[in-house]
Amino acid sequence: MNPKRKINEERAAMYIAVHHKEISEEIQQLSSHKNFAGIIQAVINQIRGLLEKGEFVRIVRHIRYIAWIYQRGNEYIRYIIENLFVRSFEGIRRRCSTKQWLQLYAKIPNPFKVIYLTQNNFIQTVKR
Repeated sequence: MNPKRKINEERAAMYIAVHHKEISEEIQQLSSHKNFAGIIQAVINQIRGLLEKGEFVRIVRHIRYIAWIYQRGNEYIRYIIENLFVRSFEGIRRRCSTKQWLQLYAKIPNPFKVIYLTQNNFIQTVKR
């Protein structure tokens, strides 16, 4: 993909709706209101539901797909994904056993790991 031609919110919403069929109507509605943050929150909520069911393979697939969108997204998409989606990993970690989190974390794409670790190191520094 041409680096100057990044995915915008509309195209990202379309891709996410196709990949997340269970919530595609919600995504389309949020997209019609130009609410990309809401779309990402809907994906986070879906992942939490999958976590409750223990569907880790599907969770990894969804995380990797959002990483694909992130890598190709414009600045706004990247900002929203960093500040909503990657921040949600801490809540996911708290809901998992240590073993489950380590298995899930091992499959998270490296760019998301870097962001996650940076965010959490910053939070730890602020708390001190």
